[in-house]
Amino acid sequence: MPRKSYILSPLQAVFSVQLIFSIIFCFVNVFMNVYLWDHGKSFREIGIFNLFSVSSIFAASLIGAYLLHRLGTRSTFILSSLLALLLFLYLFHAKDSLHSSLPLLGALYGGYVGLFYIGFNLQILWISDAGNRSFLIGLESMITTLAQLITPFCAGLFIVYYGYRYTFLMILGLLILQLVLSTQVPSTRMKESFRKRYFFLAENEDMAKMGFTCAAYGFYFAFVQMSYGLFLFFFLQDEFELGAWNFVFGGVSAFMYWIVGRSLNQSNRDILIGMGMICSMIVTLTLLFSSAPWFVLFNLVISVSLPLLWIPAKSLHYAQMARGMKLGQMMQRLVFREFAISLGRICFFLLMIIGFDFKLGTSYYLMIVFACFMPVGIWIMSKGSLDGKEA
Repeated sequence: MPRKSYILSPLQAVFSVQLIFSIIFCFVNVFMNVYLWDHGKSFREIGIFNLFSVSSIFAASLIGAYLLHRLGTRSTFILSSLLALLLFLYLFHAKDSLHSSLPLLGALYGGYVGLFYIGFNLQILWISDAGNRSFLIGLESMITTLAQLITPFCAGLFIVYYGYRYTFLMILGLLILQLVLSTQVPSTRMKESFRKRYFFLAENEDMAKMGFTCAAYGFYFAFVQMSYGLFLFFFLQDEFELGAWNFVFGGVSAFMYWIVGRSLNQSNRDILIGMGMICSMIVTLTLLFSSAPWFVLFNLVISVSLPLLWIPAKSLHYAQMARGMKLGQMMQRLVFREFAISLGRICFFLLMIIGFDFKLGTSYYLMIVFACFMPVGIWIMSKGSLDGKEA
């Protein structure tokens, strides 16, 4: 049987799909909550959308694990693109009221993200080794932050001139391209067995530490994403200004991801993650003063400190998941990692549903205090494993 030929190499196909995914992901993180705020002006409704979204990310990871076993990674990329097409088709034709459809919208978006990441992360694990792992993680992060650089500015300008409906139409065009590119992704099929209980439970001490680290990151990154988007928009009240500021944040973040990805090695890992922890914790405390300048300062500093904090930790996770493991065990650990991140994000959005506001009430202070401890938790849980050698 003749071997199927591909226009793109496996690496080109995977990272081309990731670029489009990152653009859509960035758009949703910055503007979807603003769009929902314009329609309902309710933090509770935004919390409901995001709660269903993050819950569906993990559910999609479980479905993806089954698809990886039966069909291969290409199927997760294709199905992910189809779910996003349904989401933005719905938004394109939607009327003013979205209240009753928030769970559906959240589930579609969560499915899009979860199915993409389970296939993408398995592909990266499969093609990486100790020699290129930091480079590939740095490349992934740089593509993500490149999307953060161009998407908010362009989308903000487009929204101001043409509105959300035509912006959704443009996104539909990108998603069709993503679907086409997904057919070029090699289908890495997982034939090995896996143990389902370890989707939810840590199988050893290293996995337990990774789980706590990912849960802390999930909470903190959800907070950072809201700060880049809705929290800052609450003060600016203008999509173009929001996009322009995110252009600056994205540029700083892209530069830092590139620097950290190139310079990270075993000898400086603890230094980088310690610097990221200290900067992240201190700048989060400044948000006890709830005003636009403090949120701008936070977003600028966190664009520097988050790459310092997370790339060393993430590189360590990949090394732990890949060390002496077969493909089925790698996938098992990927699902557990996604489960832990989802738990952290769910906790954050539950705080929003309970009664978050910017009036310096109890829930606001509680969110800031929790967020301050998350970088410390990431540092503590990673510190005990920093001396281990990568596979």
